[in-house]
Amino acid sequence: TQNERIHEYMKKHGSITTREAVIELGIMSLPKRIEELRRAGHSIVTEYRRSTSGARYGVDRLEER
Repeated sequence: TQNERIHEYMKKHGSITTREAVIELGIMSLPKRIEELRRAGHSIVTEYRRSTSGARYGVDRLEER
């Protein structure tokens, strides 16, 4: 499923952005999938950053328990 692919990507790479989800996994609605993963019991933290152009974007990562 998309959720499994996102979870595996985060385990392998440490985090995921919407851009990575679209390009690497073909997933268009990362925030919705992240919410589903959280409801399934995964601890995911979203950190907001700014690009060099000033655009704000989120980086989702699994939180160690």
